[in-house]
Amino acid sequence: MTETLARADLLALADGDEERVFAAEVIAFLEEHHPPRTPADASWGTGPEALSLFHETTDEREREESRLAQGWQRTKWDAGFGWIAGPEAYGGRGLRPSFDRLYRAIEGHFAVPDMSPLRIGLGTISPVLVAHGTPYLIEEYAVRLHRGDLVGCQLFSEPEAGSDLAGARTKAVRTAEGWVLNGQKVWTSNGSFADVGLAIVRTDPAVPKHKGLTMFLVPMDTPGVEVRRIRQLTGGSSFAETFLSDVRLDDAQRLGEPGAGWRITNQALAGERRSVGDRSHELNARALGLLKVLAERVRRSDDPLIRDRWARLYVALYSARAQQVRMQATPEDRLTGAERAIDKVVVARTYRDLGALAAELLGPAFAADTGEWGTFAWTKWSLGALGFRIAGGTEEIIKTMLAERVLGLPREPK
Repeated sequence: MTETLARADLLALADGDEERVFAAEVIAFLEEHHPPRTPADASWGTGPEALSLFHETTDEREREESRLAQGWQRTKWDAGFGWIAGPEAYGGRGLRPSFDRLYRAIEGHFAVPDMSPLRIGLGTISPVLVAHGTPYLIEEYAVRLHRGDLVGCQLFSEPEAGSDLAGARTKAVRTAEGWVLNGQKVWTSNGSFADVGLAIVRTDPAVPKHKGLTMFLVPMDTPGVEVRRIRQLTGGSSFAETFLSDVRLDDAQRLGEPGAGWRITNQALAGERRSVGDRSHELNARALGLLKVLAERVRRSDDPLIRDRWARLYVALYSARAQQVRMQATPEDRLTGAERAIDKVVVARTYRDLGALAAELLGPAFAADTGEWGTFAWTKWSLGALGFRIAGGTEEIIKTMLAERVLGLPREPK
């Protein structure tokens, strides 16, 4: 940072003397490597429309983005910022999770590479490895994920199970040499270039479904693993389907005890839901600004109904942001899972409502591409919003969980 005031603002994010010393170290490190980040431009007609909610690019470009993210992660590791809250025995700094949150808050103000390709490995896979993995699994996968050597993916969802992850049919059969996996997974982010997948599979079909699941780490180059990209409604291919055909794994690849997979899955999902909210609020704020200009351009900015809907979105957006900040400030051991579920539902609803207001303002131009900037591009936003109602757990499933487990309402009839 070149301005004293900007540095002071970043230091003000710290809580207490210990965090301020750490924040100063972080700022100096980031200043050495990257310039301050330029805020997203909400000016009408300027630059890319950027109204796709899911990352959509070529396979070659996605691999290049992963390479850049891994390079930056290695730089962070070498400087002591690659695993801030990680165990010191494995190369981490052993600091409280609040230091990791502080680092991410400061890093967000610098023009670092997009770290999305590493988010699953760092935010979903690594925490469950530390909590449930053997020293071998932590050293072989968690350390290498944080060092930037590996990219991770989730092998959870299945074609016939939907958000009912406990209904997984992919099975693992124990043999004298280890395990043999057969089945199909779907909606695999990073699937085409990931090095390792966290897979929930059925190991005991004779017990209730939640008790017959086991978690494995699957090297994606294992014989029998086949990945195929999925073409989406928007025309992009952000996800893949993964086929497991007689995939042989050593028992050392098992995470936790046989049958303990559901408990580990819930911990992993908490990280996924948190990441959905983490990256959404700036995107929503830019979209809200574009809608304001759009209302002016179509001469409906004085329409009381439009003004009311826009104001409601404004309040919803900043309420969601406040919920996210509150959640990030809560120690991990005090989070119940409900906070992240609420955040996911609120974010998905905001996406949907932003798209609905765009459709109201645009009329036929929402569905017919005239080539005008900021019009037809909203179609990709709304189609992507449908996907976010599924990502991290289907909206209906999460609402049912909140109703029954948080509000104490009667259970849904089966």
